[in-house]
This record gives sequence, C-alpha cells and structure tokens, in this order.
Amino acid sequence: MALFEEVFNKASIYDMLFFNVKAVLQHPTLKDLEANNKLMFERWEYLSKTKYGFNDISEGALNKYLLHAPYYPEFCKIIAISFASVYTENNQLKRDIKKFAGEDEAVLIETLMSEFTLLSNATNKLNPPFFPPLCGHNVISYDIPLLIKRFLLYGENFKSNKQLPLILKRTLDSKPWESNIVDTVNVWKFNGNDYMTLMLIADYLGLKKTIDLLPHNELSEYYWEHIDEKPKETLDFIALQSATETNLVIQLMNKLRQF
Repeated sequence: MALFEEVFNKASIYDMLFFNVKAVLQHPTLKDLEANNKLMFERWEYLSKTKYGFNDISEGALNKYLLHAPYYPEFCKIIAISFASVYTENNQLKRDIKKFAGEDEAVLIETLMSEFTLLSNATNKLNPPFFPPLCGHNVISYDIPLLIKRFLLYGENFKSNKQLPLILKRTLDSKPWESNIVDTVNVWKFNGNDYMTLMLIADYLGLKKTIDLLPHNELSEYYWEHIDEKPKETLDFIALQSATETNLVIQLMNKLRQF
C-alpha cells in the first residue's frame, strides 16, 4: 500500500506497531575509544579525516566525535527502546506503550526482536499474509539500520530470535511502497525534500509532551555525564525520551488520519 494510503486511512493506525530506539556512544571520548578498541579508533580517524577534516585527538577532533559519532551505529550501543499499539475505548484513542532501558544491549535488542517475531509469526498464519506497518520517526535512516547492525553482534547468542524477523527483512528487500514502513520523516515532507525534526513538528502542531526530545549527540552526552552518579535516574530519563518520541508519532498519525 502506498504511504499516504496508510496515512489517511482512518483504520490503519490500529494495525501499526510504533517503535523507537535510543542509543549513545559506546565510548564517551576518543581516548576511551582508542584505549578500548584500537581498530574502531583507527576507523574513526579515517572517517574523521575524510569526512570532517580532522586527523588527530585534538579538541576539534573530539568535538566532531561527540557531535557526529552518535549517529553511526558502529560506534554506539542501544540503551532504551519503546514500542506501542493503539486501540479505542469509549470512543477514545488509547495507547499501550512499553518502554525498556538498561545496560545490557543484547537484552534490549532481543526484547524488540521478540515483538517483531510475534508479528511475523502471526502474519505467516494468514492467507494472504498481512504485514502490519511499522511506524516511527526517521526509522528508515536511523532506527532500523541501528537495530539490525547491533543485532548482528548478538543474534547468534540469543536463546530465540537468532534470525532477523520477517517483518524487518521486508524493509530491506521490498520495494519502498511494499515494505510497510510508515516513516513520519517522509510523511511530513508531503513529497517535498526538507527533513524536519519531530520536535519541530510537535511544537508546530501543538502535540502534547512531558519532556523535549534531545538530539542523539546531546542524549549521549547526558548519558555519560550522569550514568555513574545516577544510573537509575539516567536510564529512566532515556526510556522516557524513547516513549515520548513514540507517543508523539502516535499523536501525529492520529491527527493526519482525520483528514
């Protein structure tokens, strides 16, 4: 189904699985990266030199690392996930949002993969198969690649879900209009070209939120500044960031389907 057929279909929201993944730098500074993973440090040196114009551990190079590396799954670790579905109760749209955060990245990944596997297994029993749409903000360019790349590090050790769920594989080998991904980055473009952050969209439309969303680099800085002194509070905050983003996407999709 084409993207805007999903968006403007009043009923499709009830089939969607909304999700979000939050990650932070695996190593907080270039010196930590060099000390703990020399090979990846060398890879960042090359990337920094060719893309950002720095080739040492200078202050400028460190700033580029803190600013840009959080957007590369290869230099990050997943800290929190959230996923949600919606239903109607007394003519009101209700959300069932689950959020998880922790230091064990493999557990977080397997938790979300289990949800995707349940959807995939349910789909396999249908004839013809129906793939529920996955929905989130910038999930095509960020969340899905992040999740798959980090899964590759742990998947063989999982007790279950050792293979990518079918619903995720479809995002890679299907035509864009058949992949059943509703990415609100693309929705909000309305066939234009400009990328807009979810915070800008939320404030523009007056969507409800309890906290502002931090960009990936600021979220990573927050994590490393607070995790040692306040581990539970830090993880709770990042889990809330993830759940807030998921909730904003639900609000946006609910608003659009009214038209």
